[in-house]
Amino acid sequence: MNYLFTDPLGDCSPGDKRIYASILVLVASADGELVREEFCAIEALMGRILIHPEARIDIRNLLNDPPDLNELLMTIDSSLIKFVLRDAALVAAVDGAYDAAELKLIKQLATAAEVDNEALKEIFDWVNAGLAWHQQSLNILDL
Repeated sequence: MNYLFTDPLGDCSPGDKRIYASILVLVASADGELVREEFCAIEALMGRILIHPEARIDIRNLLNDPPDLNELLMTIDSSLIKFVLRDAALVAAVDGAYDAAELKLIKQLATAAEVDNEALKEIFDWVNAGLAWHQQSLNILDL
C-alpha cells in the first residue's frame, strides 16, 4: 500500500509514538537550540501520527530535561528505530544544514537499526530530494 500523509507508524502504540517524538526532539535540539523550522517539522510529524495534543506538551518539555537516547532505543524495535531514523534526518535538515551533533545521533540511530552507510546515504538523498520538491512548489507559485 502507498502512503503519503500516513504510514504504518500511525499504528504504533501511544508509548512508541511518544518515544519516536522524544527522539526527534533530541536530534533537533542536539546542537543546543531548536529553531522554528525544526519545531514546525516535529509538530507536523506528531500530527501526522495523531499524537494527542496533551501528550505533545510532555514531549516539548523534554527540551528542558532530555532523556537518554540509548535508554529510549532499548525499549523499541528496529522497525520503529528505522522510522525515527528517516524522520530524524528530515528534522535535522529543515533548518538548512546538518549539525555535527545531529549527525552523531542520526548515525547512532542507523547503527541501532542496523542500517548501513549506503542506505543512510540514500535517506539523506531522499531528504534532499523532498526539500527540493517542496521548494519547487514555491517556485511554481512564485511564493
